Amino acid sequence: MIKLLIYDLDGTLIDSSRDIATAVNSALREMNLPELSVKKISSFVSSGVMNLMNGVLKEALRQQKPPDESIQIDSLLKRSVQLYRMHYAKHMLDETKLYPSIRTVLEYFKNRKQAIITNKPEEFSNKILSNLKIDPYFFKVIGADQKFQKKPAPESVLEIIKLAQVDANETILIGDSGIDIETGRNAKIKTVAVTYGFSSREEIGRLNPDLIVDNLAELMKYPLLS
Repeated sequence: MIKLLIYDLDGTLIDSSRDIATAVNSALREMNLPELSVKKISSFVSSGVMNLMNGVLKEALRQQKPPDESIQIDSLLKRSVQLYRMHYAKHMLDETKLYPSIRTVLEYFKNRKQAIITNKPEEFSNKILSNLKIDPYFFKVIGADQKFQKKPAPESVLEIIKLAQVDANETILIGDSGIDIETGRNAKIKTVAVTYGFSSREEIGRLNPDLIVDNLAELMKYPLLS
């Protein structure tokens, strides 16, 4: 039986796509670069702020007209991250909301250990969880600015398993991206992929998670969790 549930945050528990996109596009505007769609920006979410802005800058420079081939991404990256963090800190709660059934699922599993591992900075994560009033459900939150390597490295998962005093075969990781599935696989635990997040069903399906769900409430019927 599963005793520990570890969740990803963005694209799994919360729909933060619009607030992330607003912060990204605010940074791009200040750097005189073309803005991107919410869908395009969301495709770069999962690997942390640095990788988010690296992907965003590449796409923005590709769309720039006329293109300026003299611009080097490395020269823009640090500034873009600073601008993103500044804007996101002010607007991270404007439109971010829980996906359907999240509160119901967290309440259903409240007598088991629940935790979050995210490539989002921990300060931002905790502020959002508190604002949405779901922070009491989690005994541990590990963000990108902790001592552990970011997902898909398994160290943060192994740390939470240790803190929860359970075994790997009693643990499951729930996320919306290939990175989450890889993280679970690297930690040798079961994985659940949700289809409503920032990645397509095709992308997550190729990595063969143990379970794919269209609504997190389906977890309540999963044999290992029922």
